[in-house]
Amino acid sequence: MPKPQTTYDAIVIGAGIAGAAIVKSLKNNKISNFLVIDQGASEATKTSAHAEALCHPYIGRGASRLQRLTFMAFNEARHVWATSWRGDGVFHLPRTQDGFSKDLMSERLLSQGFSPEKAIPLSQAEALRMLNVNAGGTFFPEGGWVNIQQACQETFECVPSAQKRWSTEVAKIHYENGHWVVLDSQLEQIAITKRLFLANGLGAKKLANGLNVDLPLKPVRGQLSRFRFKSDTTWSTHIPKVALSGKAYCLPPSLVEKDCYEWVIGSTYNEGIDDLSRWPESDLENSSLMKEMLSLSSIEEELQAHSAFIGVRCVASDRLPIIGPVDGCPGLYTLISLGSRGVMWSALGSQMFTEHLAHEMAHSAFFDARFFAGARLAAAGLTADLAATLGAARFLAGASNSKLILPSG
Repeated sequence: MPKPQTTYDAIVIGAGIAGAAIVKSLKNNKISNFLVIDQGASEATKTSAHAEALCHPYIGRGASRLQRLTFMAFNEARHVWATSWRGDGVFHLPRTQDGFSKDLMSERLLSQGFSPEKAIPLSQAEALRMLNVNAGGTFFPEGGWVNIQQACQETFECVPSAQKRWSTEVAKIHYENGHWVVLDSQLEQIAITKRLFLANGLGAKKLANGLNVDLPLKPVRGQLSRFRFKSDTTWSTHIPKVALSGKAYCLPPSLVEKDCYEWVIGSTYNEGIDDLSRWPESDLENSSLMKEMLSLSSIEEELQAHSAFIGVRCVASDRLPIIGPVDGCPGLYTLISLGSRGVMWSALGSQMFTEHLAHEMAHSAFFDARFFAGARLAAAGLTADLAATLGAARFLAGASNSKLILPSG
């Protein structure tokens, strides 16, 4: 019997949305001899197993790095995950209606590079008439949400079975003779490669520690609640026509049974917690936040918690993703710390790797000191300093060069 292949041009650890993004970049560069490894019994078994990941640009105060990056990432997400895209726009509500001005918001959006047709400020009266939302805010007509699980399934079903290792824990990696050696929980060799991609979220921290590389990653528990309400309740008169974001986010309610709607609302943000059990208090928090957003806090409790999706996101200390080559580790790359914007960061990472790998392959050398953004992304605004903002070197140098960004919701 022939021995299983153990040497690959690339190995991807993690088969969630980050791993799917990397596989796309490998295929874009015609790298077909790769292996995907995941602890789960299939792709998208953990946080990438849900279908309601909201996607819209971030509105900052001034043209911050986060604002510029999410602007690009949003545009990439609509392209990379096009077949799994849903929705007819997203309406973003400020944390408070006090002081909200349509005219001031218009000026702010224009100063941040938004064109009038891409981001539309609406007064309270306009939002009520157009979207059935009794609050002012900003409408993103191109916004929507992505079925992450579907996106992963579509990506990995095109990968030959022999190149997928499910139910396999990677316990250690090390560099030897110009190759990365990947070991399982018994410290037996799984495979070797010249290019190794860490797309396994919090699992990357342990593997990096084995290389004396300290990545400041931590878990964030999130609970997405599915509520149900009857068509004869007060809530039925306040059904938004599009997805909402703000203190919480929600998709438009859908009719799941006769005279019964289901409403997906979330997600909670519990730092440092990896508990996957359902918390009743998280359901209560989600419903309370939605009432505040819609100014319906006096309404009687008519939302009935039906089920929930719980996932553990991975975030870095500065809330930005860690994307790119690891300085001093030739052929080692990361696409981790995607936090609450996994759909957008993974898409941006996929396009960045597509162009970076093309540059490396053309020069037959590893460029581990910095990310090489290609001409297309550079033209879209991905300058060298922005690309550096996402690299692991910002932590390995001893201090982050990224300003601390608090979570938006």
